Amino acid sequence: EFLKNLDLFSKITEKYNLKFIVNIRNSQKHCKNLLSQLYPKLKFTTSKIEKVLEKSFVTISFSSTAIEDSLCSKVPVILFDQWRRYQHCEAELDSKTKNCGIYYLTNEKDLIECINSFKQSSNDIDFNRLIFNHDFRNNIRENVFKLVN
Repeated sequence: EFLKNLDLFSKITEKYNLKFIVNIRNSQKHCKNLLSQLYPKLKFTTSKIEKVLEKSFVTISFSSTAIEDSLCSKVPVILFDQWRRYQHCEAELDSKTKNCGIYYLTNEKDLIECINSFKQSSNDIDFNRLIFNHDFRNNIRENVFKLVN
């Protein structure tokens, strides 16, 4: 799946003139040079995710950890899942809906539409709608109080 996503991102890079930074997990950093040779249009890094997020206007991932790190850094997320197996959380399913903090998308057309939307309005992202909503905060507060009492 990882390589198939890289194939797609490489194709998208050429077709739509987009740039992708692929953050490789530490356990796989020995593959960085080989991946760079196989996919010269993509930029590979083993930097800490916080450093990569500072340079990003959107995160595309199906890793729950990367999604969490991105949202906590107020970088919107596209949970991209061509195989429809990794919907980790509630997310917007319609790529035409603008400015959500997290989307769940399964195809190239929707992915490109969503990326272009973020490029045009990256300052107007509504992280509260699906992610940090009022009920979520109250549930945390209630759960913490239950543990303390």
